[in-house]
Amino acid sequence: MLEFLLAAMLSDLPKLDSFPGVESVKVVVECKEPTLTIVHIRDWHFIEYAEFKADVEDQIGADQIGNQYVVFAREVQAVQDQQELFLNAMVKVGHRDVWIEGLIPEFERAFIHICHAAARNDLYESPNPISVGAAARLFVKQQIKVHALDTDKGLRLTKPLDAAGKLRKISVADIEKREDLMIHRLRDHNGVAIVVLGGGHDLSNNVPPGTKLVTVSVKGYRKASGE
Repeated sequence: MLEFLLAAMLSDLPKLDSFPGVESVKVVVECKEPTLTIVHIRDWHFIEYAEFKADVEDQIGADQIGNQYVVFAREVQAVQDQQELFLNAMVKVGHRDVWIEGLIPEFERAFIHICHAAARNDLYESPNPISVGAAARLFVKQQIKVHALDTDKGLRLTKPLDAAGKLRKISVADIEKREDLMIHRLRDHNGVAIVVLGGGHDLSNNVPPGTKLVTVSVKGYRKASGE
């Protein structure tokens, strides 16, 4: 009973829409006494140049792709700047556990080295400062704890490019399987779990009973995503 009450207390959230950088907050799955509250920060995440090129090459001229990639990177950077403000505010109220899309358990220990390597690279190198995301900025300063949200199996299910480097169609079933694996990564956590995950993901069909799900959109997300 004591453990249940403690988990319920830890799952309480302040008024998130008053936090800096936030445009909107939505309770997607309500739960009166949650043992786990997932705060999904909707991410407009960075993609490598090869994937960006495959996505836009049928829509714009080849001579425009480079310039558009820079514009895209700046939009991602703006979203991450606002996410950093939000994460800082979450730290101040005691929530420091952050799960990151794209990070798998096998690379959790190496993530600090990945962050340091990213700081030395430019836009067209991997990793780079934008590719590791806003959470990395707080992680290198030891302000948050970083956890893997993804698994190797989940990433393989939704790999965007085929062997020829072309975009491939990903089934809804495979996306759901990956999201199930993500939720499974949170199974041992009580309290608040902050999840940095692409805004197109909907975890409402995946969360177990006793879980509250909240989505947070920062101010730059709507502009970048076109919502």
